[in-house]
Amino acid sequence: MKKIILVFCFALALAFGYAQRSNAVSNFKGGFRAGLTTSQISGDNLGGFHQIGACAGVFANIPLNDMLDWKLQVEMDFVMKGSHSFVERNQVFNPTQKYVLNLGYIEVPVLMKWNFGKRITINGKPVVNGFELEFGPVFGVKAYQQEKDWTGVIPATVDNGRMFRRFELSAMAGLGYLFKEHHGISLRYSNSLIPVRIPNWAYDRLTQKQFNSVIMVSYYYQF
Repeated sequence: MKKIILVFCFALALAFGYAQRSNAVSNFKGGFRAGLTTSQISGDNLGGFHQIGACAGVFANIPLNDMLDWKLQVEMDFVMKGSHSFVERNQVFNPTQKYVLNLGYIEVPVLMKWNFGKRITINGKPVVNGFELEFGPVFGVKAYQQEKDWTGVIPATVDNGRMFRRFELSAMAGLGYLFKEHHGISLRYSNSLIPVRIPNWAYDRLTQKQFNSVIMVSYYYQF
């Protein structure tokens, strides 16, 4: 947790330092976001974004180039992830094969944001001024893990291969829309760049490496 806070503070300090050098401190903006997530674990043979969760956090951004409408945004978010299935791995319906994986991460996305909506004009006036494309790396640390099946909670240890790695590096891309001066919505997708777990029971570890895949829909307020 301390490391992820340090990453957030470091990225925020870099953005603030750039703002001071470029005399753009007055354009330094912040806000908060909250929404829902739907996720899966790629590699667990349970296809589908069946696990529903939530996400919430705070952010700060600073213009990098007013002419090209680029911004740098740094966030600190809490994101729920995991996997959920009532279907056996052979896809035969059987309610007794219930499986639920709950994961929680504290994350620091460092995103580039481009307001491409300003480029779409009619008679010289922007038509969709608030549309923004956003993408960048996400640094995360696992806050909790709980895995259950029809027998109850499955103990997570390094020896039984159930323990997820503490740290995660992901890539994120999304689309945001500031529909009013301070209010916006966003749709994002993120995926782990390195495995978050390699089960020691997997027959072929090269194909059974597990990755977090998450879709996020959120509302955000920018001061």
